Amino acid sequence: MLYWYRGLMLGKWVKSKPEKHIRRVEQYYRARPKSRIFSDKERLWERFAAKKIPWRGYFIVTRALNPENLFDVMGTRQWVLRHYSRTDLYVIGLYTYREEALEAVQDLLVEGYQKDTGFDPRKRFSNDKDFMTLNEKQVMPLREQEKDRR
Repeated sequence: MLYWYRGLMLGKWVKSKPEKHIRRVEQYYRARPKSRIFSDKERLWERFAAKKIPWRGYFIVTRALNPENLFDVMGTRQWVLRHYSRTDLYVIGLYTYREEALEAVQDLLVEGYQKDTGFDPRKRFSNDKDFMTLNEKQVMPLREQEKDRR
């Protein structure tokens, strides 16, 4: 299941219509093959042919699945693999380009360490109460949250 951070970081393209992009990512994550009769290659093709992949590949920043890492930057096209449908992903940022996502993670770390030398990014994003599902309908006031930050 996808859990979205309440202070979700957004890329340039995503900021224009965040609700639309979040829904597309959520739809793609929940997409399932139509039938299980065919082989894996045909099932994979069904997913592509049914246009379950968003018009643009998105890149998300999540809490790391491996405890030795800080964050994971992954493309949504990786979700074709079944492993991701079984894991809970805590999304911190949504971007359209990989470089943009990597720069955002770098900026997040640099800002944190400049403010406080004892900055621990794992603790900042470790509280599960800061994350929500799309069903809560609290993702939609993102534009209001951005206005408050300015």
